[in-house]
Amino acid sequence: MQHLFEKLQDDTLNWRKEGYPCQDYPLIGEVLRHQFEGEANDRVHLKYLREPQFQSLELYWFLRLVLQTSHIVDLYKHYYDTGDIRDFCEAFGIPLTPNDLIYITNVDTVINLVENNPEFVKLKGIDPVYEAVTLPYASYIFALAMGTGKTVLIGTIIATEFAMALRYPDGEFMKNALVFAPGTTIIESLREISDLPFDQILPASLHRDFLANLKITYPQTGAKEIQVQTGSTYNVIVTNTEKIALRANVKKRNNQTEFEFEEKKEQAELEANLRLQKITSLPSLGVFSDEAHHTYGNKIDAELKRVRETVNYIHEKTPLVAVINTTGTPYAKRQMLREVVAWYSLGEGIKDNILKSLHNGIVQYPIGTIPDQDVIRSVIDDFFDHYGDVSLPDGAKAKIAFYFKTQEHLDTSHQHIQNALTGRGESTTQVLVNTQKSSPQEIDEFNQLNNPDSQKRIILLIGKGTEGWNCPSLFACALIKEQTTSSNFILQASTRCLRQVKGNTHTAKIFLDTKNSTILDKELQANFGTTLGELRKQDAETEEFALRIRKPDLPKLKIMQLVRKVVPLENAPKEIQLHKPTDVGETAPTFRSILTPDFTQRGASPLTALGTQDEVEITHRTTDCYTLARRLATNYHLSVIDTLKNLKKLYPEGQVPYEHLDSLCKQVEDQQQNYEVIEEQIAEHLALIRIHDADGNLLFEKDEAEDCYVHKVRLRKSKADLLFSEKDLDDNHDVSFHYMPYDFDSEPEQHFFKTILATLNQSVADVKVFLFTGSLTNTRKTDFHFEYKGTDNNYHRYFPDFVIVKNTGEFYIVEIKSENERRDPDVIAKKKAVKRLAKLQPDAHFEYKVIYTKDAFLQENLDEMQKIREWIYGDDETSTFT
Repeated sequence: MQHLFEKLQDDTLNWRKEGYPCQDYPLIGEVLRHQFEGEANDRVHLKYLREPQFQSLELYWFLRLVLQTSHIVDLYKHYYDTGDIRDFCEAFGIPLTPNDLIYITNVDTVINLVENNPEFVKLKGIDPVYEAVTLPYASYIFALAMGTGKTVLIGTIIATEFAMALRYPDGEFMKNALVFAPGTTIIESLREISDLPFDQILPASLHRDFLANLKITYPQTGAKEIQVQTGSTYNVIVTNTEKIALRANVKKRNNQTEFEFEEKKEQAELEANLRLQKITSLPSLGVFSDEAHHTYGNKIDAELKRVRETVNYIHEKTPLVAVINTTGTPYAKRQMLREVVAWYSLGEGIKDNILKSLHNGIVQYPIGTIPDQDVIRSVIDDFFDHYGDVSLPDGAKAKIAFYFKTQEHLDTSHQHIQNALTGRGESTTQVLVNTQKSSPQEIDEFNQLNNPDSQKRIILLIGKGTEGWNCPSLFACALIKEQTTSSNFILQASTRCLRQVKGNTHTAKIFLDTKNSTILDKELQANFGTTLGELRKQDAETEEFALRIRKPDLPKLKIMQLVRKVVPLENAPKEIQLHKPTDVGETAPTFRSILTPDFTQRGASPLTALGTQDEVEITHRTTDCYTLARRLATNYHLSVIDTLKNLKKLYPEGQVPYEHLDSLCKQVEDQQQNYEVIEEQIAEHLALIRIHDADGNLLFEKDEAEDCYVHKVRLRKSKADLLFSEKDLDDNHDVSFHYMPYDFDSEPEQHFFKTILATLNQSVADVKVFLFTGSLTNTRKTDFHFEYKGTDNNYHRYFPDFVIVKNTGEFYIVEIKSENERRDPDVIAKKKAVKRLAKLQPDAHFEYKVIYTKDAFLQENLDEMQKIREWIYGDDETSTFT
């Protein structure tokens, strides 16, 4: 049976293929399509988000808009209420016996039992199900492996929620967000929200308004209140759990009297209540809980209850839009939590090269058979043999972290580590200790480990360096002393070295003793449904490649476009002219009646009118000229300044009567009808590649060592044989390879390129360039794309595969498609759009051809390529392809 997240993933993918239809809020399609450097169904790359982040984002909006933010129980009903109660209960994690089936015949019956029968819950051992059922709001868990970028996902969801709320103010979208997590380390990582490139997440039409309204607050330690305005909107409050908990978690010190403890506790709860009052005043609030396994688990202890009570309290005071939980551990005691709607595992992260590979990288030492100093020397030797000269692309040197349970373990091992370093001729100043007793200088050096100038490479830790610690230059972890088995410590510590960065090709290593290895294996099974053995075998299936730009200066393609313009009629006034309304009648007087009660008459109304009426004085309402100017300018796309000048001439006192507003609006509307739509042809010059934008900003990375620009793409290793450069095929006349290598998507593309280039090597004729353009699908970096209307009735951009350009400026566009795409509606739409444009060109200035092929070129394809050859050499050329 498919898990809930798998069913949601399938439906979301279908929603994408349909073009993200949403009748009430069509803007969401534009927002989601904006995440790509091309079209979602083409060979394109994401602008900023990683694939699992984007998939989670679109799944989130599928839940919000298509499934209308369904409660988790309703989601399971939607997918698993098949008429057989066993299907629902199996999916929801409720074990049933044959006797249960006698009285549990439908979904409502079993949900009622879970909600109202504690004995049933206890008997079945289904505490997580009880938690899910009794939540009074929609709550979802997004389980993404550590290093995938959960903070970025949270920030992206908030940005898109706020953008939708600004465009649809009456829609049920978030206008405030509370982001919280346990502890201080994770809070530091959440500060990344402030640095997100929102211009890459939101379309330009939404980005400016979003930034103008966005307010991010990080409550300071010791501050009694949260610095946001009561009842305001578009706030993002990032805090830790302790600052907002309904019941303060104050621990009594040894030297503290009972009175001092109670006083301190009362003060802490008072401050927490002040913060909660501010939070609950915020409308349309969404709650985001990072590292959600601290909040939603298999057993609710005192700490978890505090968090749950706080969220429930907030919901009672201000109904929550939704609660979004992110975690890297979707399992509890080997059972997936019921609220999980998206899951991206450690194994998938390694396959996609989002996490460092552990391929053959888990080293296990037997306990008791090898002296500690020899184990440590072996680990240090292994680390420097493999990572001594390794650094990240930014220059940060590779590091190893040793985790210890006690200070005694650390002190003993510290001496062994220093001896091992001295034996290798390495400096002992590379060692850094970070514990609860560390000095401010040591803490500062720990926080600077990501700095390329940091010389610290061997990190010794007690109770530090687990959740939330982001140190990409960490390549190895060592747990060679017995550790605590609580709170998944070994799992969290050992996987810290898996965080990946672009450009790194080195794998990671984990050093364990046999006992910690056994514990880690169990924790992996309980939290990720995988094992150490499986991770050992896992290797990256994708790799980042740098395409080096060889020819930044390419000829531009001249093309005639048919443009529709809205222009004023010949005799229409150039500016909107307003006059003070004269046909506004006086407001009819309003009277009040005087009545008196009379209870002496039976069968009649006890209220008797006295026959007198008083006129009620009506205050003449007005609005100021500036407010009206802004309203007219916004609604009718006018200049605020010009409209304000017009109004001030008519109303020098600065106030406009309300009864004049309709007439003024009608005057504007009448004058805006004096327009017509015309069509005209204009010449455009399309840049095949653009190195700088209009403001002179560099669009590509610069490789200073090789003095060239670089375009980076992520490809599957299985397609590495499709990479092609001039080293693989001669380019006698240097007409091709404007970047290297060319990263073809299929063998037919590669075959077509080799065939045409081999022909041009014999005789280049009048050809200036022959280029593969399929990898550049960013509209900022190239103009070589065409617009077409897809089957979803939305307009999309299409990026062709090849272009051949002559010295005359004529060009030939070629697209290679699989034979099974011949009748694909979108492929047909693209073809029609380009063909329609080609007909507008004088003297057949450009031509366009789609070649449909199977695995290898057939004779039919050779005939089609012969036509391309005739275009290159002219009709008199008689030689053919072979």
